[in-house]
Amino acid sequence: MVEVREAMMHNDLGGSNAASSSYTAHPVVEGFPGKSSSHGAFGWSSLWLLDDGVRRVLVDAGPPAYIPLIHEGLARLGLNAGDVTDVLLTHMHWDHVANFTMFRNATTWVGEQELAWAAEQPAGTKFIPDLHVQELLRRTEGVERMSPGQELLPGIHAIASPGHTPHHLAFLTERTADPMIFAGDSVKNIYELATSRADFTMDEEQSVSTIDRLRSLLNDTGGVLVPGHDVGLTLAEGDLRRVHPQRASIGYFADAASGEQDRSIG
Repeated sequence: MVEVREAMMHNDLGGSNAASSSYTAHPVVEGFPGKSSSHGAFGWSSLWLLDDGVRRVLVDAGPPAYIPLIHEGLARLGLNAGDVTDVLLTHMHWDHVANFTMFRNATTWVGEQELAWAAEQPAGTKFIPDLHVQELLRRTEGVERMSPGQELLPGIHAIASPGHTPHHLAFLTERTADPMIFAGDSVKNIYELATSRADFTMDEEQSVSTIDRLRSLLNDTGGVLVPGHDVGLTLAEGDLRRVHPQRASIGYFADAASGEQDRSIG
């Protein structure tokens, strides 16, 4: 973590590189911290775009149900899927990986160790999309491997954040209006960041350490942390807050007569 911060300070003092790489951050689909024990994971993950006028960088690719939402979100920005130049994958779970193939002109960045780990898992391992893993391995063009501590794009650094998966990566950039940490599922929601209690993790001890480090980084930078399944979070003088209220629009067909009923949350 210290190495990443030092590298960023060095690059920010570099002049032309820093001046040409300021990103505007846009939520394409905002995550939601819900879960279901009866119908599997909600998979309502966070999906953000960083745009510096040259690169349009999507952080995670979302679940299959997000395809129309991605098209709509990009259209609001005057963009389409072909305008995305890079897709950064935090980890190899289906709700963060599934749509990388829809960005035909983009380079997909995947953690080298995370991909190797996912490829070793037997078919049917929970949350791992077997065919997407194989497609990432198959492609000889348009896929780049990345490692912790790497500045993979100007001003965007990969951070080791293991626990949820063994080789999970988060991303840090200070070349936005406020510094931003894209935590993926190393921090899924406001509760996990506040308590260091990870709801689903492959290594609880690693998750606690990762959450603590990312919370310290958030405090140091005074920026925004985007969890894997929540809106952006800020931390100031120990006060952890969402940048705006959470809401999920949900309709429910309760019976044969009344039609759709609003069961929205938030």
